[in-house]
Amino acid sequence: MSVTSVIDTQLARLRVRYAGSGLPKFFAWWTRELKGLLPARWRGLFAEGAQELLVDTDAGGLRVWRQSGERCVEYGRIARDQAAEDLRNEFARLRDRIDDPGVRVFHCFPAKRTLRRELILPAAAEDRLRQVLAFEMDRQTPFKADQVYFDHRIVQRDAAAKNLKIELHVLPRGQLDNELAALTAAGIALDGVDCWRDAPGSGRAGLNLLPQERRVKRVNQRLRLNLALGAATALLFVAAGLLFLNNRQTALDTMGAEVDKAKTEAKQTAILTKRLKDNASSASYLYRLKRDSTSMTAMLADLTKRLPDDTFLERLTVDEKGKVEVQGQSGNANKLIEGLQKSDVLDNAAFIGTVQPDLRTRKDRFTMNFQLHKQAEPEPQDKDKKAGDRNGRKAAESVDAPAA
Repeated sequence: MSVTSVIDTQLARLRVRYAGSGLPKFFAWWTRELKGLLPARWRGLFAEGAQELLVDTDAGGLRVWRQSGERCVEYGRIARDQAAEDLRNEFARLRDRIDDPGVRVFHCFPAKRTLRRELILPAAAEDRLRQVLAFEMDRQTPFKADQVYFDHRIVQRDAAAKNLKIELHVLPRGQLDNELAALTAAGIALDGVDCWRDAPGSGRAGLNLLPQERRVKRVNQRLRLNLALGAATALLFVAAGLLFLNNRQTALDTMGAEVDKAKTEAKQTAILTKRLKDNASSASYLYRLKRDSTSMTAMLADLTKRLPDDTFLERLTVDEKGKVEVQGQSGNANKLIEGLQKSDVLDNAAFIGTVQPDLRTRKDRFTMNFQLHKQAEPEPQDKDKKAGDRNGRKAAESVDAPAA
């Protein structure tokens, strides 16, 4: 037995158990009560339900009916005296007018064409009811199972007697094969074959005489969507748990890093405090270093004084060795060197590269550098003072090294 057969058998048993329980009646009652609470206009929308296209044939051609719930109206006619390609295009046009890619298509014919029999079968046969009916076909009808299309409906379940009342509908294959071939040639893929409840256009009777293997294969989009949503929900649940654990771990790591940082800072503070106490003489060296160096304020004041009014700077950098580099624009850049040579603060002014005109501002764009003027260091009075300055400089360097 194949896996598909096992699955079909189990599904059939589940359907039987569900049909034998009180759940179908409860859900039907619950649905009616919920619909009764809705406004009349909304009830009409819900009453339409799924849409289906019903096709029947007559001498003139094909008639297409559109059924929504219990309502069935004529949807269009397709003349038979057309080429097969035109028939396919005409039916495709009618079907595309319905905004539902999963709309089902049924071929319907008058109910008087079918042979109907009522049978009483044991309730245990419900699991394999179609196979049982196929075995009983030659006993209940003049035909064999492979000569007819058939379907059934359960009219009554007698729980006390443990039997089923079955209504069997049979149609010889020879009466329907030509019609199915014509519909196939017209590009109409059928989901089933049914008969009218009464006159043509009265709606389907609710049967499907077409064998399962001849029905069009459709994908249950709703089932796929539900499975995808279920899988997404499970993934989100797992992701939420992992995210919670990751947040806890991140918080612990952050706290550990803060503790380690506090320990490191405490150690550095202790080391710096000890060095500052051991090298208090470095303060005098730093004072002299500041006194002997040219301040940035003096440099900017002198530079402002020496540059003409039609000159402005775009960039100014000073490195640790006192080398200054400026970039800017001037009305006459060639005269800048002459003015800066008179400075007592700036030495060795020179251009870097060539002076280029700026078409937008109509000025000369220049880049130049110069050196801050270093004041002469006072001569040491004796060897002890000179040694003290040297020790102070080394102490200052040892203090600056950890801070850097």
